[in-house]
Amino acid sequence: MTIGHMDRLVTIEQATESRDSTSKAPKLTWTTLGTAFMAAKPMRGRERFAAEQLSAAGDTVWHTHFREDMDPEAYDIPKLRRLSYRGRRHEIVAATHVGMRESLELVTIASQRVTS
Repeated sequence: MTIGHMDRLVTIEQATESRDSTSKAPKLTWTTLGTAFMAAKPMRGRERFAAEQLSAAGDTVWHTHFREDMDPEAYDIPKLRRLSYRGRRHEIVAATHVGMRESLELVTIASQRVTS
């Protein structure tokens, strides 16, 4: 992936697990880890009817430069990281590094409720 294709400034968010003070149930809090320029390639789009709500979901493959804090060999990236781009959350479902830590490939699923 050439640098010219990485034309989208994406926010990388990290999860911190804590406990709810009342119920003691585990909960995730998301904070900004940083930003990175990435290239995005849509894989497919679909609409589905789930839980009595119409929602749209899209799958995207993101490419970016290698980052130590996004190393899939050191962190559980799908559990601990997500992307945010133009107000939409992209949940990471797979993360791999390309070559000898040259770049990262992130497969995401983004969903957003469709209003009529």
